[in-house]
Amino acid sequence: MVFNIPKQTYNRATISAKDNTVILEGDIDQNQPEDFLKPFFNQISSREYESLTIDISNLEFLNSAGIKCLLDFLSSRIPQSKVTIKTDQKKTWQRNSMTVIQSIDEKNISLIDKTK
Repeated sequence: MVFNIPKQTYNRATISAKDNTVILEGDIDQNQPEDFLKPFFNQISSREYESLTIDISNLEFLNSAGIKCLLDFLSSRIPQSKVTIKTDQKKTWQRNSMTVIQSIDEKNISLIDKTK
């Protein structure tokens, strides 16, 4: 099943979903990003799909509370879904944080570098 969630803006961040791709852009450094990330991820979790792409390649920063929301979402989807995270490995935080996230379940979580 595919989904279409129009672009939503929160401070300097935008989130949206189209087909089987979740797109996070901008800068998620708010005090409580779970206020908008959890409801967004809950909409996606309510649907069945075999594969999902999370595109963070245009996300400049994701704070630790935002990373926790992403981890909670991923743990709800694995192992019933294969997840690909599209990154920009030139961004140190993405290279470090997403490699750790991938190590949680390398069979079901893969990373793709948009710069290659």
